[in-house]
Amino acid sequence: GSRLHEAARAAGLPVIAEAFADRAYTAAGTLVPRGEPGAVVSDPDTAVKRALGFARDRAVTSIDGQRIEVDVRSLCVHGDTPGAADLARRVRDELTAAGVRVAAFI
Repeated sequence: GSRLHEAARAAGLPVIAEAFADRAYTAAGTLVPRGEPGAVVSDPDTAVKRALGFARDRAVTSIDGQRIEVDVRSLCVHGDTPGAADLARRVRDELTAAGVRVAAFI
């Protein structure tokens, strides 16, 4: 729902919405600023649960407990999140185990 997405669609460009397994969201559906407590999700179980929620339920729970509907096709784990490589591997493994198709965009 960003302005960039709207502009790209208006220009006839493809848009692939991305979500972040390792970040917290506000009730408005935006990322919690990094300077605020809880902005970065470093617990692997929480990140995996968040990734599965994006993929299967098309929703995420905001930092204040509200369910937010999302329409995303790409998931990100930030490289500067502690243990990022292991976290990304675990997210991929759990998504695959849950029957979620994981593939490159072509």
